Amino acid sequence: MAGSTDRRRLQRVKLIDPLPGNIDGQRVFIVDVSRHGLRVAHQESLGPQGERRRIEFEWDGHHVAVEGTLTHSRVQRVGVASYARSIYHSGFTIATISTRAEQVLREMIAWHVERALDEQKANARGIPAIAAMSFQTGRGTEYVRHVFGSGKWHEVHTTEPRQPANGFTISAAESEQEVLMLRSAWEAGDNSARKIIQKMAELSISRAEGVPTRRYTP
Repeated sequence: MAGSTDRRRLQRVKLIDPLPGNIDGQRVFIVDVSRHGLRVAHQESLGPQGERRRIEFEWDGHHVAVEGTLTHSRVQRVGVASYARSIYHSGFTIATISTRAEQVLREMIAWHVERALDEQKANARGIPAIAAMSFQTGRGTEYVRHVFGSGKWHEVHTTEPRQPANGFTISAAESEQEVLMLRSAWEAGDNSARKIIQKMAELSISRAEGVPTRRYTP
């Protein structure tokens, strides 16, 4: 049970910008998504828990419609005194979804994980955030091969930098958080996204002392 909970947590991403959408015609904003559910912000109650609602939104030019079961809802007051208003945050478990819509969710998750990882590295190293940046590695002779099989990840410590067929090899100096983010992106991504992850990993270990840090100059 704990393993499945961890998997759901790793596959959930907070959107960089809340995404406009609607639930049965009521305007909402998508706050975070996963392959199993999503969380929305809204101004009016969506009804009792357990009800199934139709959730629609667009991302990157793709229309997404899913049937979701309301699992929880909480309300908070925004503002002060007579200007205060109620904002609800509600979570939905996806009940039915088309193959195409599921693919769009996978792409959304992979895109946001990639940007979050990119931003984290940029903030830590003083370099501009770019989508396909390579890693700054430590020692170039110690690697960890992360292989995904039978629904689980397996680690192999090695001195061989080759990329596995189903997973990626990175420097042993990479942080645990970066590993978790890459694993999440791998699970959520399609073959094209996985090839990009492997290419980033290859670049990260292509030099014994890593890629020199670049500092952003406006």
